[in-house]
Amino acid sequence: MKIKHFNYWHLIIFGGCFLLTAIFFLIINISISNADIKQIDFTIANGESSQEISQRLAQNGLIVSANFFDFYLRLQGKDKNIKAGHYQFVPPLNIKQIARLITSDYKLNEQDIFLIKEGETLLEIEEGLKVKGLLAKDQSLTQWRLQEVQDKLGNKLLRGASLTNSLEGYLFPDSYHLVSGLSDKEIINLILNNFAQQIPSGWLDQLEKDGKNFYDILILASILEKEVQLKNDKRLVADILWRRLENKMPLQVDATLCYAQSKDFRNCLIDQAVLKMNSPYNTYLYKGLPPTPINNPGLESIEAVLYPLPNDYWYYLTDRQTGQTIFSKTYKEHLSARQQYLTK
Repeated sequence: MKIKHFNYWHLIIFGGCFLLTAIFFLIINISISNADIKQIDFTIANGESSQEISQRLAQNGLIVSANFFDFYLRLQGKDKNIKAGHYQFVPPLNIKQIARLITSDYKLNEQDIFLIKEGETLLEIEEGLKVKGLLAKDQSLTQWRLQEVQDKLGNKLLRGASLTNSLEGYLFPDSYHLVSGLSDKEIINLILNNFAQQIPSGWLDQLEKDGKNFYDILILASILEKEVQLKNDKRLVADILWRRLENKMPLQVDATLCYAQSKDFRNCLIDQAVLKMNSPYNTYLYKGLPPTPINNPGLESIEAVLYPLPNDYWYYLTDRQTGQTIFSKTYKEHLSARQQYLTK
């Protein structure tokens, strides 16, 4: 009878696998703690991969290994369940806990979710936060100035802006997880971090090549957000507004008059007196752009300004009944459209 000799290679392989498994389970359960850090704000953008998120978590000192975190997500089948959003991580946390927090099996408290809608103004957002109890009555977002958040936005995003302006335009429309008790500074930092992540770097590089200011783009995008509803119409109107600026024509947009009256759009009424209002936001009286954005636009409107759709129209209006944008090539056609669509 033959006696099988024990294969030492099998022992080495088995031992190696056991050791790697032990190391893996050790690492995913290690909690990183820093007595100097009470909370870390972390934003996950839409479309961001598990590898990119893992790398940023490691860079922020939240996990010991980006590779192990990414592997753990894939092993658990959670790499496709990551929720874009804004998180406040309070160390110590381990890989398993963070994975649970950012994937779909973690249920957020609905009271802590705050939605900024496309086209909402700074004042409207502040009032919404206070109504929901997420911002103290004695705190304010409207008092903050761009010079106080330069480190969050950087020079490219602030190019063309007066640093004494408010944060209008930079509060990115999105759903935010805001636990009660945050200060106005903490809320602003979360929202601005998201804004900086959402704007593609390629857009900023192209603007720099073209010699254009991002702030001008933001102002025009905020106008589009209130003037036009559909993506293709936004691109058409963007081209119209760019050509009006190039030809030294007044923009003549009603949305800026609403903002001039009260910094919000909830009770906007435009009459002959408002049309004559002496305000830098009166684009009927003053040529060029208004001094600041008039709300906080979404990516679709920003992209429309960056990539307008060339056309031969000079005028447009919105059908109050259907929301459809009606375009005209001549002022005579525009007057006829006004008679047809605005006098119903």
